[in-house]
Amino acid sequence: PAASDTTAPEAGYTLPTFDFEGHEFNILSVGRKNVVENDFLFDDKNPSVLDAAVERRNRAVEGFYNIKIVTEQKNSTANQQSPEAYRALVREATAGDYTYDACVIPGYDVSQLAYEGYLTDLGILPYFNAENEWYDQSANETFRFAGSLFFTTGDFGINMMDQAYCVAFNKDLAAQYHVENLYDLVDDNLWTLEKMYSIAKDVSDDTDGDSVTDVYGLLYWVDAVYGVVNAAGQRMVTLNDTTDTYELTLNTETTYNVLELFYNMTHDSRTSLMYQHNSAAKEYVATFSGNRALFFMTTIGTLSDFRDMETDYGILPYAHYSERQTVYESTVAPYYMNFLCVPLLVEDEARTSAILEAIGSYSHEYIIPAYYEKTLMGQYTRDEESAEMLDIIFATRVFDVGIYYNIGTYKNELGRLFVNRSSIASIYETYRSNAEATIAAINETFSKSIGE
Repeated sequence: PAASDTTAPEAGYTLPTFDFEGHEFNILSVGRKNVVENDFLFDDKNPSVLDAAVERRNRAVEGFYNIKIVTEQKNSTANQQSPEAYRALVREATAGDYTYDACVIPGYDVSQLAYEGYLTDLGILPYFNAENEWYDQSANETFRFAGSLFFTTGDFGINMMDQAYCVAFNKDLAAQYHVENLYDLVDDNLWTLEKMYSIAKDVSDDTDGDSVTDVYGLLYWVDAVYGVVNAAGQRMVTLNDTTDTYELTLNTETTYNVLELFYNMTHDSRTSLMYQHNSAAKEYVATFSGNRALFFMTTIGTLSDFRDMETDYGILPYAHYSERQTVYESTVAPYYMNFLCVPLLVEDEARTSAILEAIGSYSHEYIIPAYYEKTLMGQYTRDEESAEMLDIIFATRVFDVGIYYNIGTYKNELGRLFVNRSSIASIYETYRSNAEATIAAINETFSKSIGE
């Protein structure tokens, strides 16, 4: 049927009008490990505020286009690439099927599928507009290659907010040890990694005199290293705007300096405690909520573990490396991060893109207020200043190509840097040729897929 422009009754955005005659819009959703997040399912028996918003969004889209939203959930147990997502789309393309209209799948999978040619360039879909406010422009800028965009993220789900890096701090400990106003440090661009380390050292304490630290300045996990590099304004891989190709950009003086500082900080056993590989620290909830750590490097979604915490806490962005920086940059954790994409074979490009825009438009109206204003502000944060910090974090999300494509396995090696006490210089040189070959292959494959 022909389309005519009209304003959706509730969304406040001009959508093309179609009657899709009861089409079942099938979305493949893949959850990582034990975290199953399906952005289109909701609990209608005991609904949360967010459940109610998802149901309202779904019903609005279904009513507007006379469709039925259905999802197929696949759960992965893989550490990185999930074969459940990858194989499903490869199999569909090979068989010439149109099983899925759209997919929401993990970052490690969607990136591989993109450069291997199993996804549709979203830009060729007639009604898809990446500039619309419900798509994350930082993700678009990072993953767009020579004008083509094969996957993105946005307001259709809470994933891009839950997976943003942050630093929580224990307010009782901050008061007890006379820590200066941390929010002011952020506002004055004085919140640096060196400052954070200095405060952490001052707070670390052996309270009972047995020569064992009882109160730590910092509780961290291995993946914090990506956030530290990105917060310094550095990236493993960057898109060159002139040549429209990806380039390896890990080897900078700033990257080396910030990694050395963070290495010293995290290997100061009196001050810092890793909760991933240290059995004594795995109970991070008890450690932080039990007033045994001042700073906790984590993600926004993890803060839901502290809803019942009696001690008050605040939220900060990851610290700058230098006071000369003016923008706090917040990494989005790749491990659980899901992205929106469309399979290579599209049965009806107009239908698919119109429905995606409707999902985005209604999500912006219903999902974001439910998450941000009601669920998040009411349960994760406990003061107005933390809410302002969240504004900073969400406005400066960072997606590093090098992490998602695991260029040169640097993603893995940077993590091991803090476990094996390796040298960043030796790591860079050891894997440089592999990294450069991988980037060259990705550049070539993308160029061929878009016809350059």
